[in-house]
Amino acid sequence: MGALNIKDKDVADKARKLARLKGTSITAAVEQALDESLKTAAHQAALDREARERRADEIVARFQSGLPKNAPSPHDVLAEMYDERGLPRA
Repeated sequence: MGALNIKDKDVADKARKLARLKGTSITAAVEQALDESLKTAAHQAALDREARERRADEIVARFQSGLPKNAPSPHDVLAEMYDERGLPRA
């Protein structure tokens, strides 16, 4: 396993202080802090993705609401533009 060498004095001091407060080794304190931080970051990333997906769905719904009721489907439009081999129709 590779060693982690913390060269920033303030960061090293914080790791020692956290270990003291938790009554654990520096390694255990840093491991727990990293686990908690990773869990939080992963949760935030999932929320961000969900928000982007909701915004995209809202944009699509707004676009679709502006289309005439008898508008051709995207599939129909593409079928008119390209043949069965995917080549443009003449």
